Amino acid sequence: MTTTCKELSSPAELLQHIRKQSILVVGDLILDQYIYGKTERTSPEAPVPVVLYERERVVAGGAANVARNAACFGCRVSCIGVIGEDKGGEQLLSLLREEGIHCESIISLAGRPTTIKTRIISQNQQILRLDREVTQPLPGSLEERLCETVCRALHDFGAIVVSDYAKGLLSDRLLGQLFAHAAQSNKPVFVDPKGRDYRRYRGAFAITPNAREAAEASGIATDSEEGTLRAAAAIRDVTGCQYVIITRGPKGVAVVGPDNSPLFVPTRAREVFDVTGAGDTFIAFLAMSIAAGLPVETAAQLANAAAGIVVGKVGAATVSFEELLSTLQPETVNKKLVSPTDLHELGERLRASRKRIVFTNGCFDFLHAGHVALLQEAKRFGDVLVVAVNTDNMITKIKGAPRPILKLPDRLRLLSAIEAVDYIVPFDEETPHTLLSELRPDVLVKGRNYTLDQVEGREVVESYGGSVVLLETMEAFSTKALIDRHRHPQKS
Repeated sequence: MTTTCKELSSPAELLQHIRKQSILVVGDLILDQYIYGKTERTSPEAPVPVVLYERERVVAGGAANVARNAACFGCRVSCIGVIGEDKGGEQLLSLLREEGIHCESIISLAGRPTTIKTRIISQNQQILRLDREVTQPLPGSLEERLCETVCRALHDFGAIVVSDYAKGLLSDRLLGQLFAHAAQSNKPVFVDPKGRDYRRYRGAFAITPNAREAAEASGIATDSEEGTLRAAAAIRDVTGCQYVIITRGPKGVAVVGPDNSPLFVPTRAREVFDVTGAGDTFIAFLAMSIAAGLPVETAAQLANAAAGIVVGKVGAATVSFEELLSTLQPETVNKKLVSPTDLHELGERLRASRKRIVFTNGCFDFLHAGHVALLQEAKRFGDVLVVAVNTDNMITKIKGAPRPILKLPDRLRLLSAIEAVDYIVPFDEETPHTLLSELRPDVLVKGRNYTLDQVEGREVVESYGGSVVLLETMEAFSTKALIDRHRHPQKS
């Protein structure tokens, strides 16, 4: 299979091209549930910790997480799989639809529960996982229905991802028909495998086991580069696939193609908080990139960079356009830029490393000495300063025309140049309440031109034990004063 990619002049254009692709995800759909609480004592009934419940959240897992990664990046995604007729199935469908994922081919099955993995987390550590699942093969009539659905759908997509979590969906018959129809349509199929017998994946374009899985499937140790290459060659012989791409955690990725010439892609240095879902992210970006026409080696490098971002977050997470661009262009403003949807994971990651989070928000139009002084002083109240910035439309709504004086890209660039600022999040809401609920900063900082009662979000921060700090402002350098001085210089 040959693919081509038009010449693109910048990483931003390349990523924009990738997010225009369409991906079909077939596999085991899982609901990941996270329950958070405090642990302060041991149970008198058994030598186990007592967890005092605080909150919980659910996210799409398994094949659904692959689809979520592609959809959150901007691709058109459709998902095929089976869920139960239960609350978990309803939650999973709702999550997928919220991300714009097409769910028309997901089948709800009575009498078979939705697969749910429940993780109990305390002090940013997972202390228990509880699985609810049935892994028996599907009934023959349902298998036939799925075969017809998959073979009919795959023609409309640039690439197909098979996400195997051994939950009973991906039978030999279903896989065989999928690979045969994909070959007829010249569509690449990417497999995240499970188990030891990879013969069932014959016909795949690429297989992406991790080092442990590759060792188990091949019987060859993968703790050295030589062993990894031998294992990859053995898997290629068994499956007949064009590429075996072995993810090796902190050692990076090994890519072995048709001529058995290897490429080792190193992992960028990054603090690892949670490897949950890293394989889902890798295969999603690999498929998107090759669907966009990138060479396999380049696609593997980009997918490796995306997976490296995910392991720096807590739980099954996704990668935003801005995050990946900042990895490819670390010198740009995007190095500090985060999206509102990433604030929950950012807060969890910072708390896991015992960082005290400070938050402030404003228009910052235009940036002046008073702003700089306030931001520098705000940073003194913690380890990390997160600054939320109103969008241009919201500033016009709040301040009226002709504000803003500086457009958002210019304001972001100026804020990113201030050393005290660690993260910047643009937001398009009248209040920062949602941002504060997601990030849960330790301190909310505003200037003393506000009173405590006027601080938007104060009640949110104080509800979980955070505090609000009012700082002195340099009134002579207020935006309004500077604009008035410019318009009426004789009054200066």
